[in-house]
Amino acid sequence: MKNAKKQTYRGTVLYRITAALLPVFALLASTAFVLFCAARVKVRPTVTIELGTESPAAAAFARNGADVAYRTAPQTRYRSAGSYRLWVNAGVLPVPVSLRVVDTVAPTADGTETTVSAKQAPTPDKLIKNLRDESVVKVTFETAPDYGTVGDYDSVVLLEDASGNQSRVPVKVHVRIAADKVVAEAGGAAPKAEDFLIDTYGDVRMDPISDAMLREPGEYPIRITADGMETESLLIVTDTVPPAGRGITCVVAPNAPIRAEDFVADIRDETEVAVSLATQPDLDCLTPQTVGVILRDRGGNETTVYGTLLISSVAPQRIEAHSGPLSVSELKIEGEYAEAKMSEAFTPNVPGVYTVGVLIDGQENYALIEVMDTIPPKIEVHRTDAYLSHPLPADVFAEASDATGAALAYRTEPDWTKERQDVTLIATDAVGNQSERTFALSLLPDTEPPVLYGVIDRIAYVGEPIAYLSEVTAEDDADGSTPVTVESEVIPDREGKYRVVYTAEDTAGNRTSETCMFTLVSAAVSEETVRTLAQGVLKEIITDGMVTAEKLKAVYDYVQKHLRYVGNSDKSDWRKEAVRGFRTGRGDCFTFYSVTRALLNELGVDYMSVTRLGGATQHFWTIVNVGTGWYHFDAINFFPWNRCFMWTNGQCQIKPYFWKYDHAKYPEIAIEPFDYDAVVQMEREGLLP
Repeated sequence: MKNAKKQTYRGTVLYRITAALLPVFALLASTAFVLFCAARVKVRPTVTIELGTESPAAAAFARNGADVAYRTAPQTRYRSAGSYRLWVNAGVLPVPVSLRVVDTVAPTADGTETTVSAKQAPTPDKLIKNLRDESVVKVTFETAPDYGTVGDYDSVVLLEDASGNQSRVPVKVHVRIAADKVVAEAGGAAPKAEDFLIDTYGDVRMDPISDAMLREPGEYPIRITADGMETESLLIVTDTVPPAGRGITCVVAPNAPIRAEDFVADIRDETEVAVSLATQPDLDCLTPQTVGVILRDRGGNETTVYGTLLISSVAPQRIEAHSGPLSVSELKIEGEYAEAKMSEAFTPNVPGVYTVGVLIDGQENYALIEVMDTIPPKIEVHRTDAYLSHPLPADVFAEASDATGAALAYRTEPDWTKERQDVTLIATDAVGNQSERTFALSLLPDTEPPVLYGVIDRIAYVGEPIAYLSEVTAEDDADGSTPVTVESEVIPDREGKYRVVYTAEDTAGNRTSETCMFTLVSAAVSEETVRTLAQGVLKEIITDGMVTAEKLKAVYDYVQKHLRYVGNSDKSDWRKEAVRGFRTGRGDCFTFYSVTRALLNELGVDYMSVTRLGGATQHFWTIVNVGTGWYHFDAINFFPWNRCFMWTNGQCQIKPYFWKYDHAKYPEIAIEPFDYDAVVQMEREGLLP
């Protein structure tokens, strides 16, 4: 019973609360209705746009500037006409609106002018371009061409979109068997029937195209029959290529007539060419002058070429090339004169055409000289033997001489494994003249070992790397420069004298070995100290642009002027003496040698150290090679007669005992005296190895 009373009590309470809230609910509902109606008043229920345009902003639905925003965003662009439901917010409550998309714009397109074969029937959509519409468009003919029948047709293409909007596009259709015209260049190949026809036919006949037509620019009607259908086309022969020619030199005697044709040669064109002077020459001028010549063809194309006029009493001459200067006696001079001589030196050793000055009774004339080379080279064989399996170039065996220069080659490469054979050499000069010479080549086995150079007793320093191969080379008669190997007993960190063996082996297996002693001493000065002093001197005496020969001369002059001879030095340490020489400017021949060696090291020049053979006292110097052979280089200034800069052995004979040395330990010294100026010029021109 207690529970029943309690339930009844709760129902009564709920009823009373609900009854009390009904007025509140009514108030809220009426308020919402009022708000919705107010929002509805601020909104346009429908907005209309054209198909294909972008959806409007929410403000398009607002009335009297109300604040309206999309609740549901529309599509960016609608692709079909119709009505679309959207929601916007206008105040507190959302309001439904309608976006109406309509299609009122007719499709558009550009008409074309088209030529088609009588065998073709293109659909109307192929006759228009740039079709524009926002919906699907139906394309049909309103007025169709008569395909299959040759003619020109003004047709109309009808366009209709999905909404029924229509437009009409005019098009032109040319139905043809052949092209209206075919263009051919004068002098070119005659067009074929397929060049005229715009489709493929079985039975084709065409009027012939003659060579005369192709030589004369113009228009020529051509009848064509294809599978029983007849038509006419036009062959248009044009001339768009200007004529070509080569300007030449014309030599005329004084007061002789001048013709335009005399200044041009090798005229080329497919039509007739007229030649005229572009400039009038000066008939009183005896120096070569340029003359312009106009070439004009039947097509009106023009080309100007330039020749040279030479008014001279000397007739044009053809001279066989030779190495001596041209003599006036070789020239043919017209008319009477008292004296004639060359006004300039000219050596006719290069084929070509030249103008050369000639004084005739004191008046300058110019002779036109054509240098020819009709004489083949001469070949002089000066060697007939070589080593087996050691190929050599042809110019090792012979020399070719010719006024214009000549190159030697083998007619057939020798078999370098065959001991006896005949070899034919071919010499070719600058213009292609050739001569041959055959000699008996003997190939001998290589039995001579290489020769080692520079294997002499040396000083090295404890704890420092030893450059065993510095200043040491090997040469072989067959192989040339040959690799050298070293066997050393040196203990690098201990003072003392040690045996070092040098060995060279050629490709034939011939070997030679020589032994020298290396004395290891503790370094009194570092290598870096010597290098720093040497580099400082070179900065003072070497300038930008100097070639190697000039740098050597600068080093020689510095050592001669900087050092004063005194009769003592520490000959056990060349680096110590180099520092002494740089800093004090005093020392004996070993000091001169040491300073020179330090500077040559920094220059990177090929040199070898030399010690005098025999004699009561020692003497030290170097030999140097800049690419022209080895020469003596001794800057000592003890004797006034000593200027031993790049001297030969013959020059050193001025004091034979002073530069006496063991020739077997060094490469051969050059025989020809060192031509300083010539070597500098050759080095500047890159002619040295």
